[in-house]
Amino acid sequence: MAWQDLSSETTEDLVAYLGWIDDPELAQQAKEAFQAFCFRFQADIVKKCRVVSRNRGYDKHIADDIAQRTFERFLKYPNFDLSKSKVSDYDNGIKLYLYRFAENLFNDFYNDQHSENPNPYIGDEDLVYDMPSIENISGKTEQLRVIREKYELIQKALDRLSPKHKIIYLTYQQHAQQGFKLPRRLTEKLRTELQLTQATIQFYKKEAFDKINEYLEIYGSK
Repeated sequence: MAWQDLSSETTEDLVAYLGWIDDPELAQQAKEAFQAFCFRFQADIVKKCRVVSRNRGYDKHIADDIAQRTFERFLKYPNFDLSKSKVSDYDNGIKLYLYRFAENLFNDFYNDQHSENPNPYIGDEDLVYDMPSIENISGKTEQLRVIREKYELIQKALDRLSPKHKIIYLTYQQHAQQGFKLPRRLTEKLRTELQLTQATIQFYKKEAFDKINEYLEIYGSK
């Protein structure tokens, strides 16, 4: 099936097909649905981005790049909910949803251009579910022994926490940068996937880091 064969599908169905992107048997159809989705809204999003870009003093190349990244963000976070939209029509709701993605990307671009400390995030950050492998690390024997001991202690401590604590701890441990908040899209995905409020996520985060530090202090000194 080519993406053109999906041109008559409703936008709501195309968005539903995007949820198959991680299914090996259905991933190709999800990719074709994404192409059909982009074709349906591309002209509108590019036009909108070029207007905003011109008003902010940027050229059309910046606009086109942000338009492309807008669709990439949607593919990564296709969480549109019509019940939360200001409009009742699904397609118009999708447009407004994409506009918000684009606006956030323009704001991020501006902040990067005017910050003494450029934003370290590039937009592909994702939730972390498991400890990374250390099988292929290299170094001196003593250094490797210390790393493995600490790795095993953290793994044991995580096993004593809930799955939600574990995901929150690993995600913050992997992506947190001093002086910067996690990307908005990443915290939104945490809230959506774990079904927690941001306040609860912060509480779980503190519990997890406190437990890990406590475990390392008790057992790491032996």
